Amino acid sequence: MSGGTGGSDLVEQWGDLARSVGARFTDGPAYAAAAATLHRTTPHTVAIHRGDDPVAIAAFAARTLGSVTLARSIGNGLGQGGDVIAVDDRAAHALADHLARRRHVLRLEQFPADSPLLDALARDRHWHVHTQVVSEIPTLRLRPDATARDVRSGRTLGQLRSARRKLAADGREVAFELLRTADELDRRWEDMRRVAGLRADSRPDWDAWLAGDRGTLVRTVLDAEATAGRLRILGITVGGVWVGHDIAVRCGTTWARYLTHFDPDHARLQPGHQLMVWIVDHHRDLGIDRIHHGRGSTPVKEAWSNHAIDAVDVWAVPDTVVGARALPPIMVAAATARAGVRAGVGRLANRSS
Repeated sequence: MSGGTGGSDLVEQWGDLARSVGARFTDGPAYAAAAATLHRTTPHTVAIHRGDDPVAIAAFAARTLGSVTLARSIGNGLGQGGDVIAVDDRAAHALADHLARRRHVLRLEQFPADSPLLDALARDRHWHVHTQVVSEIPTLRLRPDATARDVRSGRTLGQLRSARRKLAADGREVAFELLRTADELDRRWEDMRRVAGLRADSRPDWDAWLAGDRGTLVRTVLDAEATAGRLRILGITVGGVWVGHDIAVRCGTTWARYLTHFDPDHARLQPGHQLMVWIVDHHRDLGIDRIHHGRGSTPVKEAWSNHAIDAVDVWAVPDTVVGARALPPIMVAAATARAGVRAGVGRLANRSS
């Protein structure tokens, strides 16, 4: 196997590899490029090949200090976490070995604890690694014959049906709309932005993900996924008015959720739960057997999951770097101190507003 830093000629192979292993959209070239543009950097892409075929790929935001490369998650600060792509354990170990030989110091944020790279780092005696659990990633596995009744109680589902019937009786039918193409996304984009804005206005601590630079990032990713045929956005309407959506990407047989927004004025309808009922009941037609809720926990995620993966922050230094054993604790302490300063500034800003 051989390894190296990839250029533009790697992008097509990267996309093919991501599709073949069912990698989450955050680990593919479109998301990496969009995140790098937002961070005003260039993706530092490392690939491992067997012959002419890539078998492991990792993308970082990186900078060089002398002979050392400081490599950080490409999507840091964007709420998604990430992982590397590797076809098997051998490829992941080759990636870890290559990063060590090239003196990469790793700062990985919100990585899934079952990442093949983390396993390779832990098994490689040349790496000094510190991990810290920071959140969890809820998931829902579905049997082929599963329906919403296999996940939630009959009483709960009855309450959701009742909410739909009451609106229908008032002349405001509840309906669901699945978007897959760029044209369908265009048609509903302003509705989605409006609902996302209403949600952000109702929660001062809620980021306006479909506005500004972050909105540009999201739209760029969704356009790329629509072109690739993987875009899946489920919207819910009341009397023809768009009131909520679940933005997702189909990654292999996984419904990988990205962002969800709901109009607070329709909270009694419980749009998040209504959308999950539809997804689970139609999962065979959608070609999925798993829902990946993304990092963090919410009442909707907790109610519609049957498994959870720890999300961890990682500090890793190879022994090819001088002082490798002592560096991870120092890096952790520095990150903790920065987080404390940011939290203090945030509390001060809240008191001043």
